[in-house]
Amino acid sequence: MSLEPLLLPLFLVNLLLVLVDASVGYHLAPCFFSATGGDPEEAQRGIRSIRRTLTLVVTLYMFFNCLAYFRHDGTLLMVVTVLVIVDLGGQLYVRHRTRRRDGRHE
Repeated sequence: MSLEPLLLPLFLVNLLLVLVDASVGYHLAPCFFSATGGDPEEAQRGIRSIRRTLTLVVTLYMFFNCLAYFRHDGTLLMVVTVLVIVDLGGQLYVRHRTRRRDGRHE
């Protein structure tokens, strides 16, 4: 089966997933450090560090997404899709676990 007809839809889905992943990660960074209850200044440094790392990860996702699309490499595009989905799922899982541990059920 050829992935050629799926390249553009996968590229667009990846673009949307990367944007969702970035926004979820950006807003969840404070949640990860608020649960520790430590020094607020230390928490702010940690939040900035996570957000810088997030910028790097999003840039890499988009680089490989574009590379796969413009080289017509469906396999690489599928790998990027899976990585973004796993990353997004992992963030949501950690959020769920953190809220459950804190006694907040949302």
